This record gives sequence, C-alpha cells and structure tokens, in this order.
Amino acid sequence: MIQDSENSELATRIADFKSDPEKLREASEFVEQLIQQAKKEAEIKHKEKERNKFESQESGSNNVKRRLGRARGFVLRMFDALCNCTQTAAAAARTHARNNPFTKR
Repeated sequence: MIQDSENSELATRIADFKSDPEKLREASEFVEQLIQQAKKEAEIKHKEKERNKFESQESGSNNVKRRLGRARGFVLRMFDALCNCTQTAAAAARTHARNNPFTKR
C-alpha cells in the first residue's frame, strides 16, 4: 500500500515536471553543461596519458647511459677543481675510463 502511494506520487511528480517546459529547458541545459565538462576532463586526462607515454619512452637505456657519462664527467671535473695537486690521478682516472673494455660508447 505504501509503495503504491509512493509510486503514484512519483508518477505525478514526473508528469508535472514533463509538462513544465521551463523545467525541461533548465534540465537539458544542466545536462549539456555536464557533458561539456566531462569532455574537457576526458581531453585533459588523454593529454596527460599521452605526455606520460612519451616521458616513459625518453627514459630508455640511452638516456641512462648519457646521464651516467655526464655524472662521471662532472665528478672528474670537480675532482680536478678541488684537488689541483692530484692532476695525475685525475688524468689516470680519465684514461682508465676511456680504456675500459666493459663500457660501451
């Protein structure tokens, strides 16, 4: 009995809503705004996913080798700058790094 009264009340409220063109227009505008906002958010997420995809490709093995080489060069330059008296040791370290058969160029 209670469900029948609730169903009939809901049906009358739906009929009232459908008969009022102003309410229908407002509802359709609201739905359009939601759709536009969802499209914008989907585009932003898609762009972020594409950006992350390209960033992951850039961090390959070549990039790691390049970073290690730069780090080695930086450390050697710092060693040279800080320890002027050890020029021969720094030169030996550079020569050893160049002649190392296990490093690929």
